[in-house]
Amino acid sequence: MLVLILIKDKLKNYFNKKIYTMITKNKHLLLLLICLLLTPVVLISCSSDSDDNIEVNDANDATDNDNDDSTDDGDDDDDATDDDSADNDSDNDDQDDTADDGMTSPSIDRNSLATNGCDNVTIVGRFAYAACRNEIEIIDLDSSNRNLLNISGSDITADENLQLLFALDRNVINVFSISDPMNPNLLMSVNTNFSVFSGISAANGVLVVSGGAGGSNTQIFTYTSTSVTLATNGNATIDNVTGNPDVHITGTSNGAMAFYSQDIGAVANWAIQIANIDTNGVVVSTPPFITLTARQFTGSFGFFGPSNFPVESEFLNNRLYVAHFAVPGVEVIDLTNNILMNPINLSYDPSNIGTDGTSLFVVGPTNNTVDIIDPSTATISSSVNAMLQEPRGVDANDTHIVVADGNEGMVVITRE
Repeated sequence: MLVLILIKDKLKNYFNKKIYTMITKNKHLLLLLICLLLTPVVLISCSSDSDDNIEVNDANDATDNDNDDSTDDGDDDDDATDDDSADNDSDNDDQDDTADDGMTSPSIDRNSLATNGCDNVTIVGRFAYAACRNEIEIIDLDSSNRNLLNISGSDITADENLQLLFALDRNVINVFSISDPMNPNLLMSVNTNFSVFSGISAANGVLVVSGGAGGSNTQIFTYTSTSVTLATNGNATIDNVTGNPDVHITGTSNGAMAFYSQDIGAVANWAIQIANIDTNGVVVSTPPFITLTARQFTGSFGFFGPSNFPVESEFLNNRLYVAHFAVPGVEVIDLTNNILMNPINLSYDPSNIGTDGTSLFVVGPTNNTVDIIDPSTATISSSVNAMLQEPRGVDANDTHIVVADGNEGMVVITRE
């Protein structure tokens, strides 16, 4: 009898007065609850349906370790975290499953060694190299080991075949051998032209520096594994504009094809100038420039300088994709006939675009994700929720996406 009184008293803690009265008047229900309380089974919840039958839910998702409370009181570290049950991810890392909106949050390595953030990045094989203003950061993508060189750079490019790395620091090009990938060896430093903004790009023995604002001519070099030689110092067609803030080149059977981002008037009118360059570094043809979307640039020159002006391009499958603030989005040029196609619109001003040879990857300093574009549909296929602070440059391969972030340095995202 004493046990029954104690149990009935304890039932008052679980149920309101109405349900408590109903239970104590029903011998069968009372017996059932007594059995439950005398066994290791934890009573999760009880509810009364329309015909006064009590449902006992023996859920597995569930209680804290107090064994005297049917709800999570928020003061027990062992409580189940039902916030994660919707996406089956109950850990606390950056590896959530894909959300309903196509956003993903994969594993992210934020352990950058860079002191003041990074501006641009390139991947060479299984290693990534970032130009981080007064430093160059290197990471082994397989082991996550990092290294830092105290050599300045704002833009960076490489030739994987010759194992060469080129870092542009305003009017100086630092040339490295990366035969030892984690420990680049400085081979030489070469003077070049620079004004306000300038970019660098290399392929197939041809190295191009865009030059920057008007009066600072483009320069084209040829290179081998042991030498860099100036071949062309200025070109009237390319240089007779307000400025060339960036350049991207791709190798061809006869040398290289260069794509100059151009300000063709008043920092408001934009174009891509194509230059066909032979293996001797000589410009052999310059088709008419392709006019891009016009829009006055009102941003900070200092913020985007010296090598991140937001009209930057990437070549893929005989098309040029231009990350362009004026859209805002990605302009698409069909290089079969040099015709501007419909843009891929974004909700922010992009600053850089890269490719893994299949997809395109876009970042912008006011957007904390990496957008992945499927070029076959010219649409965003997914977005990586990397919670970036100031993404400025991006590159990718089949296993990783690497972002040069102006605040966080070199951020490495493992692809799912």
